Amino acid sequence: MKRFAPLFIFLATLGMVAKPALADDADARATASKLIDMTRGKESIRQGFDTVINGIISNMQTHGLPEAGVDEIKAAVDKWYTSEINFEEIRPKMVDVYVKDFSGDELKQILAFYQTPVGQKAIKEMPDVMREGATIAQDYTKAKIPDLNAALTPILAKYRDEMQGGPGDSTGGAPPSAPSNPTNPPGAAGAPGN
Repeated sequence: MKRFAPLFIFLATLGMVAKPALADDADARATASKLIDMTRGKESIRQGFDTVINGIISNMQTHGLPEAGVDEIKAAVDKWYTSEINFEEIRPKMVDVYVKDFSGDELKQILAFYQTPVGQKAIKEMPDVMREGATIAQDYTKAKIPDLNAALTPILAKYRDEMQGGPGDSTGGAPPSAPSNPTNPPGAAGAPGN
């Protein structure tokens, strides 16, 4: 029995060392969960989802989807979201992200900031600020696309023949065959297979 005494002492000491770490982890996780609630995590997920869906619906409308179809799609999506998406299943994963990137003390400091009047204003205004910032960046980038297209066009033209034999080609991905008529090579107007 005396031989096992050092082992028991070691295990007991290890247990005492591990408990505070677990308590700190549980405390950090609880703080992270409060932070998620304070910053409207549940509502933010829904808003992000709705933004994506509304973009898809808008695209469908440009292709002729009538207003009645829009209403039906929105109702079906809302019903699905309400019945299938459970924020409490997402919360632990969001908490994992917070405790991975922030210490328990840092989380408490962030939470304390969000409890101040400026922090409350940040919670309220930041989604609009971020949305407006994204729109500005998108509009700016969109104006630069013609320059990108001009840079990419000669590169794509250089590899066009090789790309025609790639996936999605009607030949099933096989490389283009050698031209049977040198005056009318594959890829030329009127060539077989075009």
